[in-house]
Amino acid sequence: MKAAEEFHRVHRATPFLRIWTVLVAMIAAFAFNSGASVFTFIWGAATGEYGYALIPILLTLVGTLVVVALIWGMTGIWWKAVGFRITDEEVQLKRGVISTDLRTARFDRIQAVDLVESFIARIFRLAEVRVETAGGSNSAINIGFLRKSEAEALKKELIDASHHSPRTASREAEEDAGAAGEVLVPTIPIKRTLASTALTLTSIVTIIGVVLLFFTPFGISVALPFLAGMIPALWRLIDRSWQFNAHLRGDILDVSYGLANRRRQSIPLGRIHAVKLKQPLLWRCVGWWTVTVTVVGYGDTAEGGTSKILPVGSKELALKVLEAVGPLDARDIAESADPAHMSRPQYTPPASARLVTPIDLTRQGVTLIGKQPHTVIVHEGRFIPRMSVIETSHIQELTLSRGPLQRLLGLSTVVFNLVQGPVSMSASDLRAEDGKELLGVLRRRQLPALESTPLGQISLD
Repeated sequence: MKAAEEFHRVHRATPFLRIWTVLVAMIAAFAFNSGASVFTFIWGAATGEYGYALIPILLTLVGTLVVVALIWGMTGIWWKAVGFRITDEEVQLKRGVISTDLRTARFDRIQAVDLVESFIARIFRLAEVRVETAGGSNSAINIGFLRKSEAEALKKELIDASHHSPRTASREAEEDAGAAGEVLVPTIPIKRTLASTALTLTSIVTIIGVVLLFFTPFGISVALPFLAGMIPALWRLIDRSWQFNAHLRGDILDVSYGLANRRRQSIPLGRIHAVKLKQPLLWRCVGWWTVTVTVVGYGDTAEGGTSKILPVGSKELALKVLEAVGPLDARDIAESADPAHMSRPQYTPPASARLVTPIDLTRQGVTLIGKQPHTVIVHEGRFIPRMSVIETSHIQELTLSRGPLQRLLGLSTVVFNLVQGPVSMSASDLRAEDGKELLGVLRRRQLPALESTPLGQISLD
């Protein structure tokens, strides 16, 4: 048993890194308001009129020093109330001055551990450790900021604790010798990142919108709000693909990426439930694909890590990633999992479904792998081909739906209810009999044993 340890404090600069944007705004306001006085003082010093603006400047500087001292003292109170520690079963984060909040994450509930280096933190060589748990939205625990070496050591300790399994001494020696792991995705060239972003629908809409707006009577007054809404989306595309690379270390997937904010994620392969390969329309001319996964506990990735474990790459590389993180082996992929077209689907829409899916009719289908199916492959999309893969045990629930038009045409859709994430799957517009048959087959799937582990997140007043 590990002895009870005291809470470790985060870096003293943490409060300022949390509110650095506010501090920058305050400095900018000070510079703007005192700029005229400073200029007058410099002019007076040059011409011999020293005292003209000296008093206002001295008062401003003294006031600024007083404010900085007050902020330092107030943040010191907050800083002393924040701490973290690791016990035998969980990681704990304590914070709060008036009321104390204790957030905990049991090792067996940790889904992933990320090392986050924001732009401002990188300047001071600090980093933050983000612990993703299975508690749904807002369940992540952010420990930071720490010195980069300390953050890396904490990340490794948490991964080892949450992913502990018996290993022989030789296996441990192999892992120590190849700590970097097998290269799954080589670093994506910057030119490819920029080119792939330029060939997205978001970029095309932005360019067309700006051109049209500048030729309308509204002009810049309308263009600026439009750009303010579109540029963040473009920035996310670039930032989450910038110098992206992925390594396999045992059954841990390590990915690293980021332009301004550098991030390193460590994802246990067992936490990956569904995989989707997609080829955006304009990428078809260059043969690029992207691979997206649903990771248990990540849910919405707006604040968490990326769900794209291959932002842009060739079809061969995308299939290599699928084999590494998905439930299919090389033979199954060669025979049944070509993302560009279906090889041998068992369930496809009938000709009568052309009324509800006139474009994608011949590109929709469901393929089951195994006599007692262990994997489901869903193909869809003519202009934007998509292929989704999931192990049957990861399907949470099944829903058979029939809309009014589907009922008239004798059709049905089997919806696969999955854990929250970017990958969704359904067998759309099948014959009513085929829908019922597929539903029956998947209902007999082997399910994992239920866990009774508490989420490990409590609050103390």
